[in-house]
Amino acid sequence: MNHAGSSKTLGIITIATGKYYEEFIPNLKASVDQFFNFDSYTINFYCFTDSVVQIDGVHNIAIKHLGWPFSTLLRYHWIQKNIAKLEQHDFLLYMDADMRVVATPPASILKHPLIAVRHPGYTNSPGPFEIDRQDSCYMAPPLRKNYYQGCFWGGQSTQFIALINDLAQMVNEDLAVGNIPIWHDESYLNKFMATQECEALPPTFAWPEGQIATNQPYVLHLEKRHHIIRQTSENRLNVNDLILGGDCESEMEIYKKLYLKAHEKCQRLENRLVQNNSLWSKCREWLAYYKNRTNAE
Repeated sequence: MNHAGSSKTLGIITIATGKYYEEFIPNLKASVDQFFNFDSYTINFYCFTDSVVQIDGVHNIAIKHLGWPFSTLLRYHWIQKNIAKLEQHDFLLYMDADMRVVATPPASILKHPLIAVRHPGYTNSPGPFEIDRQDSCYMAPPLRKNYYQGCFWGGQSTQFIALINDLAQMVNEDLAVGNIPIWHDESYLNKFMATQECEALPPTFAWPEGQIATNQPYVLHLEKRHHIIRQTSENRLNVNDLILGGDCESEMEIYKKLYLKAHEKCQRLENRLVQNNSLWSKCREWLAYYKNRTNAE
């Protein structure tokens, strides 16, 4: 919502390629118009998309649909390439497309250099920080405080641009050696925010749709059909296409599904390691941390 006499500008950024755009963007934009009542801010809404559909008040920025996980992993690159258009705003806020604002947030959230929302699934337990010490997103034990969800974050223009530039570079360096962190863009976000002055917003800024909340949520994270959104086949794959040298499209579908299954298995394993959180695991982590710090000195 825009207000007469507004002296500042808020840029809202989202990404919606493939089936995401028409399924989520109209409702997200309508909810922003209804509930983002920040009297001193004019709001501009930007959507990175491959869709040709035009929605009133939505500034489409053309990108290719690359499929999951690159549709989420490369978000920092797409924002970086269009930073000249976005840096004019006083505050920039990223929101996932599959969200809906349901109450007016306090305007005070826009006064912080950086903001991110605490993951509602890890308020009373350790978050799934990257625990592979060889990974660029590895989080040493002293940094594992708030685990942020990658669906709602932002900051004042200068700090936001620094975040985008740093994380785009990290992604570049990792992809060059064939590395993808366990939780993709969310792992990068947590790595950055752990070393910055970041306001930890409560989970009510990304509350899971359908779950009972003790406090009124500001933003709901909607349920989504992953098999449709990620656009992987629900049917049995034709393995003969791989064995006998089928067409490239069929082979790519097989490779994509193999990656998804393998990566989701790794995520489940890491979750179990985090949730079990045994005393022995904690001791090993801290011993490794002090050993590495001593070697560095």
